[in-house]
Amino acid sequence: MKKVLLMNQQGVPYEVSPARYQLVHELKREGYKTYVFNLGKILHDKNWKDIDCFINTMNISKREIRKKIMEIMPEYLIATTDDDVRIIFPLLVVMKTTFIYYNLEIYTPEREQRRYENKSAFWYSLSWRMGYLKNKIKEVIFTKKCKFFIIQDSLRKRISKKYFIYHSNTLLLPNSYVYNEADCVRSECRGVVYSGNLTRDRIESMIKKLYSIPNFSIVFSGRSDMWFRNQFKILHSINPGVIFKEQSLSPQKHLEFLKQFAVGFVWYDHSEDENEENIGMASGKLFRHLSIGQPVIVSASPGLAKIVSEYKIGIVIKDISELAKAYEKIMSNYSQYQDNVRQIYKKKFDYAQNIKKFLKKNTGE
Repeated sequence: MKKVLLMNQQGVPYEVSPARYQLVHELKREGYKTYVFNLGKILHDKNWKDIDCFINTMNISKREIRKKIMEIMPEYLIATTDDDVRIIFPLLVVMKTTFIYYNLEIYTPEREQRRYENKSAFWYSLSWRMGYLKNKIKEVIFTKKCKFFIIQDSLRKRISKKYFIYHSNTLLLPNSYVYNEADCVRSECRGVVYSGNLTRDRIESMIKKLYSIPNFSIVFSGRSDMWFRNQFKILHSINPGVIFKEQSLSPQKHLEFLKQFAVGFVWYDHSEDENEENIGMASGKLFRHLSIGQPVIVSASPGLAKIVSEYKIGIVIKDISELAKAYEKIMSNYSQYQDNVRQIYKKKFDYAQNIKKFLKKNTGE
């Protein structure tokens, strides 16, 4: 039985990206022995069933991680972000394993800058620039040595190349979910839901602009910070139709929660860096809504706008003030929007179909 090891050292929960846990599920179904090295615990029990060996790397040094990998000697070693690359980079010269770069986030200078908290220090600029150069060189070499490179779509493939990451053997796999007709939203549902991290750094601009539509109802779901909770109290006092549910749900329970609403709202403040500017098919949040036949209202990030406009699966808005009208437009022709979502999802985005390209290349068939 061949062994495959998936790395997730990014510091985000294993369940956040469907590409990770669904990939492990498909590999397990194909008969591989699966190993997962994750920075933190796996939050939900269902995801344990596909993992033969799990290592929580939270309190383990990089050196010890490499030692454990060498003891396992997997036939396939999969890195999912640059955080993984910098840990396993030295293994390129000591292991004959097949390395795969399943890129889930493009390594940009902005991401390196955010690693340095003391921005007032005189050495700040030099430090992050040197760090970026050193780690980018590692990523470039690692990518060249991989069997193949995976990115979500041609747009992000182009942006990745801009940051010196390119492989002649590249697969395009959207960060989507398996489609199941039985999970689709019922046509009689109503309302808009926003689900995700409810923190100041993620949604400050969006929350402040909601004051411009005081009669619009929307449900927020996710883990929040003190800033959001304070903002919500003010917003709710003006507009009781704004509802907040503090919760962290398993993938299945999250799906069941979203199914109560007619429309999903996906908003990225795309002015910050090119990961969000070109998020599109890399957005697991977008695909969670689409996978249940749920039309969407999205921000005007080029990646999102291209998909939603091209396939007519929702409405693109440039400003929060357009949210109410966008919802009304979808509801006035809901069956058509939902039919578009279902048809295009089954044809282009179903993870169970798309992952076959990866499995075929991986087995060499």
